[in-house]
Amino acid sequence: MVRLRPFDQDTPHGRSQERYRRIALTTLSAFAVRGVGTAVGLVTVPLLLAYLGKERFGLWSTITTVVAWATLFDLGIANGLVNCLAKAHGRGERDQAVRYVSTALAALLAIAAVLAMGVAASAWSIPWDRVLAVRGAVDAQTVRWSVVAALATFIVGLPLSVGGQIYAAYQRAYVANAFAMIGAVVGVVALLAALGLGAGLPALVLVFGLGGLVASGLGLAYAMRVAMPWLRFRVGAVDRGALREVMARSIPMFLFQVGALVVNETQAIILAHRCNLAVVAEYSILMRLYLIALGLVQLSTSSFVPSFREAVERGEHAWVRASFGNFVRVRVGLALVGGAALVLVGNSLLRVWLRRSDVWFSPATWIVLWVMMVSVTWVGAHSDLLAITDRLWGLVGLVFLNATATVLLTWWLAPRLQVLGVVIASGAVTAGLFTWILPWMARPVLAGGDDGGR
Repeated sequence: MVRLRPFDQDTPHGRSQERYRRIALTTLSAFAVRGVGTAVGLVTVPLLLAYLGKERFGLWSTITTVVAWATLFDLGIANGLVNCLAKAHGRGERDQAVRYVSTALAALLAIAAVLAMGVAASAWSIPWDRVLAVRGAVDAQTVRWSVVAALATFIVGLPLSVGGQIYAAYQRAYVANAFAMIGAVVGVVALLAALGLGAGLPALVLVFGLGGLVASGLGLAYAMRVAMPWLRFRVGAVDRGALREVMARSIPMFLFQVGALVVNETQAIILAHRCNLAVVAEYSILMRLYLIALGLVQLSTSSFVPSFREAVERGEHAWVRASFGNFVRVRVGLALVGGAALVLVGNSLLRVWLRRSDVWFSPATWIVLWVMMVSVTWVGAHSDLLAITDRLWGLVGLVFLNATATVLLTWWLAPRLQVLGVVIASGAVTAGLFTWILPWMARPVLAGGDDGGR
């Protein structure tokens, strides 16, 4: 199944083989990218922690939360583009695909221009040291310039993100992964050079985002010039009808993204206000290790997701059911194994990784993290299926329910249990409620029922 030459796609069997070929290539390349990224993290996090100290490292972690919230300004357009392109691919509609890409790219360029002007006009009027609850640990100018540097890299990368979405929709994410590896190498070399030159926090933040920009820029250029030249940007292809179609999917995805950010990206800010930046640093380190493990689990099967939409468009529901079963079994099995490994050797990994013994967590924290990993994996598999087939509004309602509960529980538990309290708050609704609601919602898709509003 792992070969460079495509299979014939004129028959259902050939299309099935081609989907699995692309899934295999994407999965293998994704593991390679994650391996490089993990190695980069293993090298850079201890260096940055030692170079910056806990307070400044905690500030950096908090700034990444600000950037995560800034991603809302794409209005869900990038994610909506994947669904539209996957639909066009399944129907063989290249002319419609170029309208989607040109329209989405034009919209993101316009948003980036407005954001750049907004940051330039307001950066010096916002008291970022107070917003981020720095409390004098870092001077106000350093805080301000660090935030500006982070937002600048985000704004430049906003329109470039179209490239990755194109590859995902056409089940060629392995190409994007190759560019991601190049970007990771460029990024770590630049970061090590900046550390060697004694750069301050703002410069480090700016350099840290360089690798992603290189990867995105090269990927987009290659997609439009070489891999899929029919998708090359054309001013004449920018179309109101295409914008309406993209936005019909983007709006619920945008709202879902808002809720997901509340669930995943408010903890650092709440901890900064309810505890201190040292606790933020500890939580950030724990979540980096958790996300490495969870990311490996998701990488094992994430390349399945666009193929589900393509198969649904072709009416090949038996393939969707069989493949989704494999998708869930692999993900949950890996989550069980990965979570158990963290329970058994998590603190040992931290000691080896950080080369210090003042960052460790109780057995209860690791066990709760394990439960959260398995629950998130099970729920996420069903959520991916619902999202790629445009069953979005139910997910929006559920994520806002989760967001409300997570914020309230985090605010209440953080002063009492600190990091353990945040982990409990983050996984409570997912484990207790969503593990059975999401499979029930996905049943019509697997049965080949209604079109979900397509």
